[in-house]
Amino acid sequence: MNDDGLQRKVFLVTGSGRGLGAAIARAAGSERARVVANCRFDGASIEAVAADVERAGGEVLRARADVCLPEEAKALVERVIERWGRVDVLVNTVGEFHWDGLVELEPEAWRRVMSSNLDSVFHMCRFAIPHMRRQRFGRIVNFATVGAATSRGEPQRAAYSAAKAGVVALSRSLALEEARYGITVNVVAPGLLRDEPAGAPEGDAPLGDRVPVGHAGVAADVVRAVLFFASPAAEFVTGQVLEVAGGARN
Repeated sequence: MNDDGLQRKVFLVTGSGRGLGAAIARAAGSERARVVANCRFDGASIEAVAADVERAGGEVLRARADVCLPEEAKALVERVIERWGRVDVLVNTVGEFHWDGLVELEPEAWRRVMSSNLDSVFHMCRFAIPHMRRQRFGRIVNFATVGAATSRGEPQRAAYSAAKAGVVALSRSLALEEARYGITVNVVAPGLLRDEPAGAPEGDAPLGDRVPVGHAGVAADVVRAVLFFASPAAEFVTGQVLEVAGGARN
């Protein structure tokens, strides 16, 4: 980033107690943004992320809320408005995963996957957008998965694939609805990721057929995509799906 693009911007990252959400929150803190650290249950994880954000020079609001529930999503946005008066960047990372064939998938599991991956995005966008409209500015970044933009499914992932395809469709519709208010809506679609630093160790050799670059990605690859969409460099970019997948096509 340059030109202080994210400094003091209010950066609301759902599911930021761990994983990609935590990495995005920490990165926003490094840009000296005002960061909302959110998770559903684990207060300790919020504290760890919040401490990192503050050490990096950002401000932080600790906020436990289950954004799959409309009343809690609404309360979360209201807390942010009460604290800072605006929401500049909304990043929706919440998304439960479930492995099962459709016939074996219980309705409760289907509903959990849909609620986590799709309903949470609906709730957060619905409550944050009126404030973005008022301020005539907003950046929304939603999460899908590689192949979701063309509705490519995978075995044992029917619910997850359907939900992520829904996120893409929702995001593209929102991008058209909200463009006149200065709000952009884009999607990051990660591919195969690993925890260790980037590179191409021997253990990644079998990935050549699945990932053309020959190795899995890391969280930092995804974080850079999110920060791009949030930055001034992407002010003329909306309704797009950026696959961060090393060339993999599902």
